[in-house]
Amino acid sequence: MAMALDAKPKARWGAVLAPVLVDLVVPLLIFYGLRQSGVGVVGATLAGSVIPVVRTAYSIVRGRTVDWMAVFMIIALAVGTIASLAMHSPRMLLAKDGVITALCGAWMLGTVALGKPLLLSIGRGIAEAKRGKGGGEVWASRWDREPRFRHGIRLITIVWGVGLVLDAVVRVVIAYVLPLDAVPGVTTVQWIVVFALLYGFMMIYSRKNDLLA
Repeated sequence: MAMALDAKPKARWGAVLAPVLVDLVVPLLIFYGLRQSGVGVVGATLAGSVIPVVRTAYSIVRGRTVDWMAVFMIIALAVGTIASLAMHSPRMLLAKDGVITALCGAWMLGTVALGKPLLLSIGRGIAEAKRGKGGGEVWASRWDREPRFRHGIRLITIVWGVGLVLDAVVRVVIAYVLPLDAVPGVTTVQWIVVFALLYGFMMIYSRKNDLLA
């Protein structure tokens, strides 16, 4: 019975950690592995960048629904890479992730300004995954009738948006200040810390204010 009870939490954590390992750890290992083999910074960076793109594209195909945030990230990554190569700038190539992060943060803030915070859509998806389509609709319907719920969802989305923009600024500075080989490792650790802080705030605030999906 104990093993059965532990199965669901482990599965949940596996679903959360798998994308993190693929998008952060694997590209980092590829970058430093190729650098040790004598591959240039540009080649090693591009090789590592392929992994998140493939994973994101696969998730879209597997889900059979259009995830506009994922599509946006793929397009932004492609544009940033092409621009970096055109300008023959390894540092710009390393800084492109910061630019993408800034655009994602701006997107989140824009959804608040438009009256439909991104966290509302994400929360609805989580509620549907947990309790079915009806559960998702019940959770999302609180937006229309609970001012406190609306305030909380807006606040969390704004915190994420601002946090991502500030993270992006630091990423770009790091890309142009530190030695090239140090940049991927430092920015990966930085993102893990930023993500942990933002996610921790979201969970604590959501539990305290009954916002969990």
